[in-house]
Amino acid sequence: MKFPIGLRLNAKVNNITKLGLFVTLPHHHHGLIFYKDFGDKWESARNKYSIGDEVRAVIINNHQGKLSLSLSQVNNPDLIDPTNEFKDSKDFTPLAKLVENSTKKIADLKNSIELSDQ
Repeated sequence: MKFPIGLRLNAKVNNITKLGLFVTLPHHHHGLIFYKDFGDKWESARNKYSIGDEVRAVIINNHQGKLSLSLSQVNNPDLIDPTNEFKDSKDFTPLAKLVENSTKKIADLKNSIELSDQ
């Protein structure tokens, strides 16, 4: 399995050290969520996790097969997930389209209510 930058995946914590969270990825690959990903909250964050916990992470670096992951950047729109079928969409993300359509429907409903009140 290839692990391109931006790929979001589930990882299982298999070790917690001063360096960060070592995780197991699909197909028995391994990666590290470096302690700096947690900022100055690493000491309290490391107590939050246990071996066996599943976390959602994003690949932020793949240097010669050594994978660096991040929890804090999972929602970073600049890290485009190459497996996302909407990655090439120039318009809106599916959620944004849903919100836009709902907003239009609410505005139309409001206008029709105002017209019926007059």
